[in-house]
Amino acid sequence: MNVSTHHLRACMEVWLHCESLLNTLVQSEASFSKRTTRVLDECANICLGTLQSLKNGPQNVHELALLCVGICEECAEVCERYNEKAFQSCAVICRKCSTVFAPIAFPAA
Repeated sequence: MNVSTHHLRACMEVWLHCESLLNTLVQSEASFSKRTTRVLDECANICLGTLQSLKNGPQNVHELALLCVGICEECAEVCERYNEKAFQSCAVICRKCSTVFAPIAFPAA
């Protein structure tokens, strides 16, 4: 499967949303678990790294897709635990990215 702008856009959306949510959490007076902030940060970093790597060429695309699917699913699970709109939106965007990369990560035999 070829990587398209659809894949790049999915990575960018996750990166932007996770970074924005992290900034909101830092500025918030509410307390969030270390796991929540760690997973959001890892998701943002992995998606940004995947975006940059894929722009340079499709080498290791299978491994990058596996990383993206894994961290996006974990981030979605963490975000779904919160009722706030920003968390729910993050979960949706992460699941969308996971769905976009799943065919590359798990090609049909």
